[in-house]
Amino acid sequence: MLTKSCPTAKLALFLCAGLLVSCTTYSGSADNPIERSLTWFSYVAGDDIKASCAAGSRDHFRFVYNAVYQKQIRAYDMKGVDAGADLVARVRNEPGNVSGFRIQDPLGPWALAESRASISNEQASDIVDALSRDAERAPASAGQQLASNEFYWIVSGCSAGSFRIWAFDQDRVGVNALEFASELRALDGTDIDFRDAMPVEGFDDGVFYIKINQTGDGTVRGF
Repeated sequence: MLTKSCPTAKLALFLCAGLLVSCTTYSGSADNPIERSLTWFSYVAGDDIKASCAAGSRDHFRFVYNAVYQKQIRAYDMKGVDAGADLVARVRNEPGNVSGFRIQDPLGPWALAESRASISNEQASDIVDALSRDAERAPASAGQQLASNEFYWIVSGCSAGSFRIWAFDQDRVGVNALEFASELRALDGTDIDFRDAMPVEGFDDGVFYIKINQTGDGTVRGF
């Protein structure tokens, strides 16, 4: 266990506190660990995507994979451009790894590995079509509650000027068999292995939840 004198422990406590009480709207970069912590629920809900979603706006999808929050999170932003889409993949394994702490970079243990790619219209369409097929086979997302100590995907997206949220929880679907996830894995250039979904046992005192609202176009703040 880290001692109170360790700067990494102090940062961890600060970030955890920010995460659990956060009500800040995401509008900036997911790369900064403090900002990411303080705006995590808003980021997952795609509040920034929803705010800019209107007739004529570019399609924009955000796929977030919670592979037990304290173990791994992955996020993929796919935004339409003239020739296809820009795809940004971000991954964070266990935060606060003391071996990653350096005095020159005190936030390093919470940094996200990142890869960027320009994909074709066909590749982007394959991902969206796969998402549609997965959603057709899954229970309705509205009203679902997702626990941080489990495995799930939550997807927010704006397409043709319409915004909505999809949820794929391990208790309701075969998370490892999702087609859109397979498409994203093939394009992930972070070189960090996926944590495949597995049964979760026991209790976690630090668990928090994200609940999708009853209209399926937003979330109830995490708690």
